[in-house]
Amino acid sequence: MLVARKEHPLNFGPHRGKVAEFLSSIRSHGDKIAEFILSIDPDGGKVAEFLSSVGFHGSNDQGLWHYIVLKKMTHQAEQNRSCGKYQCHANGTCAGDMFLGSDDHLNFFTSTQRSAAVWEILSTTVYGRRKKAEIGIERMIDEKIISDAFPLHDGPYHMPPEPYNPENLNMRQILYKYWARWGCWYKYQPLDHIRYYFGEKVAIYFAWLGFYTGWLLPAAVVGLLVFLSGAFNISANPIAKHICESGKDYKMCPVCDEDIGCEFWYLSDICIYSEISYLFDHPGTVFYAVFVSFWAISFLEYWKRKNVNLAHHWDVLGFEEEEERPRPAYAAKATEMETNPITGIKEPYFPPKKRIPRILSGMVIIVLMICLVLVFIIAVIMYRVLVSIPLFKNEDLRPRAAIIASTSAAIVNLIFIMLLGKVYERLAFSLTQWEMHRTQTDFEDQLIFKVFLFQFVNFYSSIFYIAFFKGRFVGYPGHYKRFFGLRQEE
Repeated sequence: MLVARKEHPLNFGPHRGKVAEFLSSIRSHGDKIAEFILSIDPDGGKVAEFLSSVGFHGSNDQGLWHYIVLKKMTHQAEQNRSCGKYQCHANGTCAGDMFLGSDDHLNFFTSTQRSAAVWEILSTTVYGRRKKAEIGIERMIDEKIISDAFPLHDGPYHMPPEPYNPENLNMRQILYKYWARWGCWYKYQPLDHIRYYFGEKVAIYFAWLGFYTGWLLPAAVVGLLVFLSGAFNISANPIAKHICESGKDYKMCPVCDEDIGCEFWYLSDICIYSEISYLFDHPGTVFYAVFVSFWAISFLEYWKRKNVNLAHHWDVLGFEEEEERPRPAYAAKATEMETNPITGIKEPYFPPKKRIPRILSGMVIIVLMICLVLVFIIAVIMYRVLVSIPLFKNEDLRPRAAIIASTSAAIVNLIFIMLLGKVYERLAFSLTQWEMHRTQTDFEDQLIFKVFLFQFVNFYSSIFYIAFFKGRFVGYPGHYKRFFGLRQEE
């Protein structure tokens, strides 16, 4: 479906000429065009040609529907299809006898394969001047000629009234009944059906999601047992017991300067905190840390095995795009045209001498943003110290001053993390756009790297501070080290 803007629903407004040329080019493929909806329904041969042109030589499901009830509780009772094949000649043409296992040429290909063929047509159709790279539906969307383009679902998803024949259900109804419902949370996912309807990329994602969720179960069970063991053994903790029974034996130095209002305190005052800390810091947590390390390694290795198994089963093992076209934004902003040495077609080109300064500038901005995160961490530390001063001076709030200061600082830190995360996601996208990466794959790789690098620093810098720096440079009574005139937190 092609979606026009609301203010120009009938003629696409000022872009009517380009849209007309685009639709005229599509007519050359023998496809049907409606007034609002561009419904491309090529015959089997046309689909096979385009699937062959993009390097797709897969198997699909076809045949009689049959109903299988699996005995295992976590297995689904779902409809399956027998497997068929199609073949094309090496030059990309497909004859009428290319179908193996099916005589129904119009219904042989899956909706995913037909959508891929239609998208290939739309992505290679000229709508303006070829010298300006005015080609493809993606650039039309990028230039706001049309608002969007997307495939429609096949049939309704609501189940027919009882009784109904399972063989008459469409793919949406099957997925809704056996997958996309809360009642199926404990069932294995019908991955073949997901792949049949949404394609391999989406199916692989849900395969990973289900696999990861299943592997979280043993980690959660062991973690719960470790936590409960700590809860049951709190009373047997010798350190907490000694602290609680110490009374006034151990007099501790003030946590801040005495002129602010901090006073000497006794070790027994933190009895309750020492008991609570045992829940998360006891010998069982050491075992759990080792367990999680082996669990993570095992999960990754078994997922690689599962991933390769699915890729082999779906015939996409080692699949790569044979020809990836330039991104619409790249084509629109490229300053030159150059012949592609592989395809022999003139394509938009942005010379490296112009790209390298942009990439270097982007790297400098990334470093500055990382430094900004560190500045915010220092600001939060100073905030915690500054807030503690009036709290300790107030006699009513003095017993809870440290907790109030730490809690409020944690909230401020969380707000900074969330705000910086949103800002940097947009900044990373703009920088990656500005760097002019030719293909969508290169663009996504660079965007993922930038977002990962910043989010890692953004989320974990405060944890690194607590683990490796907090309390390490405090000094000792009479010779405390200070930061901007303030005593460092312990």
